[in-house]
Amino acid sequence: MIDWILTNIPPWVFIIFVAFAVTLGTVAYLILLERKVASWAQDRIGPNRVGPKGLLQPIADGLKMFVKEDYRPARVDKWLFSFAPALMMAVVIIALAVLPIAGVFTSPRITFAFQAAKLNIGVLFILAFLSLAIYGVVVAGWASNNKFSFLGGMRAAAQMISYEIPLGLSVLCVALLFGTLELDELVAKQAHFWFGVIPAWNVFSQPVAFVLFLICIHAEANRAPFDLAECEQELVGGYHTEYSSMRLGLLLLAEYAGMIVTSGVCVAMFFGGWHFWGLTGPDPAHPEITSSVIIIALRCLVFFLKTLCIIFVFMWTRWSLPRFRYDQLMLMAWRGLIPIGLGLLMATAVTMYFAGGSSQLYRDRGMLDGLTALVFLAMNIAFILAAMVIGRLLPASPPTNRRITVSNSRFNKAAVAE
Repeated sequence: MIDWILTNIPPWVFIIFVAFAVTLGTVAYLILLERKVASWAQDRIGPNRVGPKGLLQPIADGLKMFVKEDYRPARVDKWLFSFAPALMMAVVIIALAVLPIAGVFTSPRITFAFQAAKLNIGVLFILAFLSLAIYGVVVAGWASNNKFSFLGGMRAAAQMISYEIPLGLSVLCVALLFGTLELDELVAKQAHFWFGVIPAWNVFSQPVAFVLFLICIHAEANRAPFDLAECEQELVGGYHTEYSSMRLGLLLLAEYAGMIVTSGVCVAMFFGGWHFWGLTGPDPAHPEITSSVIIIALRCLVFFLKTLCIIFVFMWTRWSLPRFRYDQLMLMAWRGLIPIGLGLLMATAVTMYFAGGSSQLYRDRGMLDGLTALVFLAMNIAFILAAMVIGRLLPASPPTNRRITVSNSRFNKAAVAE
């Protein structure tokens, strides 16, 4: 029976089923984790009543979403109102198909790649599909027939347009190193060690690109301090103000699932994906291939734990930094991140031209050796210093906190003099 299943059912069916189940289960407990992180940051206890240590709180929250009244306000577009949450969740689940979770398992009977879809434009595929989630936000704001929801949708659209540019530039900085956009290839080319002990992860050779990518995925996921599309103080709740019951639950589920996918992409691009000490295959030219089930299981665990660490940074940032004003959000992208991304891309291209192919390891396997990685690290440090100097020489941005004259105010000198 097992042989028939392994022979007749495509491997991607198993991968999609497992990834979908793990994502939904993880999202439930990510909400609990976020509440625990919030309580830790604010010196509180957090959920601790439902189940031991509050571990059954996500189940109680899910039941609450199911049994709440499914209220739909009058004069909404009923079809688009229900379509928006489904669209946001669908694009996130589709993007999961390209994540390389654990390399390739091989045996005399079967070769099983732990990646549902191997695409030569894997990174672009994920970023393109995640950017489609913005249509769900805009449609939800439009269909709600609420000015606050509509403003939230428009904010999210402008934010996405601004932060897609530096996000793409940071991806290109990594693609220049290895000449590919396939996520499994990017992971495999990081699956070795510099000087025998240092993992050859891109976060060490391209730290500025990593910081740029991390900031942009915060903005892409509408997470604080970039959650201007929700912004309770200004927009009540933003694009999901009018939503309740499972429609609201699906919007929240899509947000957390998007965090999982973007964190997984960050792990694959900058932290070696499944790579860890002792988990590479016997063939140095193809370190992703292994015949050990134990190593495959450990790779899945390593990938999951690395992704969880990036998600923790999302939650930590939410309770550490105040929300930006909308003008500050736009200025940060157009006056800060985009010029930095363009400059880093040019610096990476020049460094790659002069130093990238100088090592035998790069010519044989397309991997960076330790000395070449040090060159790229030095380039990043020099780029940071140059950006600091150039930033001081640039003209200041236009003032945004202009005072408005209010008649009959005790702060209006002219009115006081009269």
